[in-house]
Amino acid sequence: MSTQPTIPQEAPAPDILMDMLLGNVLDPLLKLPILRAGVELQVWAKIAAGHRTTNEIASAVGADPGGMRRLLDALTVMKLLQKEAAVYRLPDWTEYYLLPGRSTYLGDFVLEWLAWEGHGQLAEAIRTGKHPINPDITRSELVGHFIPFYAVRALAPQRYIQRYNGYWQVLHVEPREGLQVLDLACGAGIATLALAKQHSGVRVVLQDWPAMLEIALKAARKLGVEQQITKLPGDMFSVDYGQDKFDIARLGFVTYFFGPDDLVKLFRRVYTALASGGMLVIEVPLCDEGRRENEEAVLDGPWLFAVSAGGDVYSFSDYKGFLEQAGFDSVTKVKEDLIKAVR
Repeated sequence: MSTQPTIPQEAPAPDILMDMLLGNVLDPLLKLPILRAGVELQVWAKIAAGHRTTNEIASAVGADPGGMRRLLDALTVMKLLQKEAAVYRLPDWTEYYLLPGRSTYLGDFVLEWLAWEGHGQLAEAIRTGKHPINPDITRSELVGHFIPFYAVRALAPQRYIQRYNGYWQVLHVEPREGLQVLDLACGAGIATLALAKQHSGVRVVLQDWPAMLEIALKAARKLGVEQQITKLPGDMFSVDYGQDKFDIARLGFVTYFFGPDDLVKLFRRVYTALASGGMLVIEVPLCDEGRRENEEAVLDGPWLFAVSAGGDVYSFSDYKGFLEQAGFDSVTKVKEDLIKAVR
């Protein structure tokens, strides 16, 4: 029996797995069902336990050897397994992300991600208007759905922080002494932790559900900015942000889970929390005005219908209207997925 290794400070990135889940593959119609079968049969756990050949793995699972051989070989060419002669082995990175029991185990996330349409119930939900198909993932008890996804970032935040090297420059934000930042539904908090990393005088309030804030705090510790962080646990629609307090507020990849009325309510709360001249940054995929060209954003529409009570894809003009209703009078699109609104 092999023992599971301790997760090191810098675990390998699960790039192959994430590319499959997020669509960066040539043939997802073939690869994603194969991935699902591997997770459901716990192939990686069986190999870690010492079952290395087709017959050994099939026996441990209680599966057909012929079907198992086909599955294992398919997972091998997908780079999710390694094979030497008739012996299968785990790539190093899969030990962190595909063995159950780890804080970074992505198997459950894989199964939930691939079942968002309720295994064929999407058409019926659209026909009847009864949705979400699965439990609304904006609810607090569903935070566990996202924990592994963000725990991956907390393992090696320095790797992910590089994405934000020029992010704040594009927004013309200069880190300085006393800069007050509010990160709503922060996840691992990487974007605003990157700003804190640039200047020891930056102060960041991270808001999210308690379990998610523990992930963000781990990332802050590894980046050496824990002393600059304050946690604000709870529902972003009801927790007290304070008034006239923040220079910057950020909403990253969360606004599309909510309907227009909820967004206007949320933006009004943020407006009140910002100091005069303060900036709200919204990072979210924006569809084109006619919803007929921006494939990446528009394809999120059915998914959002299935997993949330009111989520939808919005264009820049939609967001501009919501923000103006909330009191903002200077709203600009900085990039294709980045909006800036100034109080």
